[in-house]
Amino acid sequence: MRTLVSRVDRLQRLAVFDAAARLGSFTRAAEDLGMTQPAVTRQIRSLERALDTELFARTANRSELTEAGRRLYNHVAIGFGEIEEGLAELEESTDTFVLASHPGIVQMWLMQRLDALQAVLGEVDLRLWLFERDAELVDGSFDAAIRVGTGHFPGCRSRLLFPEVVVPIAAPSFAEEHGLSESSTAREVRAAPLVHMDDGGRPWMTWSGWLDEFGISLRRHAGRVLFHNYPMVLQQALLGRGVALGWRPLIDEYVSGGALEMVGPEVRSSRGYYVTWPASNGGERVDALVDWLLADPH
Repeated sequence: MRTLVSRVDRLQRLAVFDAAARLGSFTRAAEDLGMTQPAVTRQIRSLERALDTELFARTANRSELTEAGRRLYNHVAIGFGEIEEGLAELEESTDTFVLASHPGIVQMWLMQRLDALQAVLGEVDLRLWLFERDAELVDGSFDAAIRVGTGHFPGCRSRLLFPEVVVPIAAPSFAEEHGLSESSTAREVRAAPLVHMDDGGRPWMTWSGWLDEFGISLRRHAGRVLFHNYPMVLQQALLGRGVALGWRPLIDEYVSGGALEMVGPEVRSSRGYYVTWPASNGGERVDALVDWLLADPH
């Protein structure tokens, strides 16, 4: 099949044809395109020679499409319309700021700050991209991300927001039923039903890692339920179905509001919550976001 370029060696001629067909006049087409009328005529004639088809029936005052010209114009108009839509989408995409984050960070910390964040970013659409594993970010198709790690994120720059501080949490009714409180030991916590998250490929602390800090191993029972993301784990804790791990300061508002209680000792890991952004990007909006996040009292 012959390609478009082999049929029309200069695709600008299609744009000239589109203007002449749409406006019904070579003169008006020239004005619309910023060309001279003879230049429009030359382009149309070249197109007709390339296609070996007469596209216009010329009169003294107008240039009317032939039947072949009308058929071609129907296709060209649709094609240019699609291109215009694509260009519009591309222009709109430049006014979108993509902030990637784990679902738990968004639900427990960022949602209460969306108005302030939008004010910081200014006249731009904010798109929140929720991801579960860092592997989802390898293509760098985000402006900034809030993620957990040691500070080494290949291809990205980063700033520490706050360290990873983990503490067991439970609903007050569950804590009372199982005799748990803030002064409970790690062994007492382990003896209670625990809420587990599917930790495969995720960077944050697990129950096994938390218990390791106290020289205790996790007893793995058959039939455990592993939840896909942290909001689901948090919901189970709020419903009084077990002890979950909580990350400070993300759970502080739940504790201060009485919905949850800390029921064991805190553990601080070598990881932390970082704001990161592709090293090849940056700019004023990223700088404004980083400054705002670092200034937040958490």
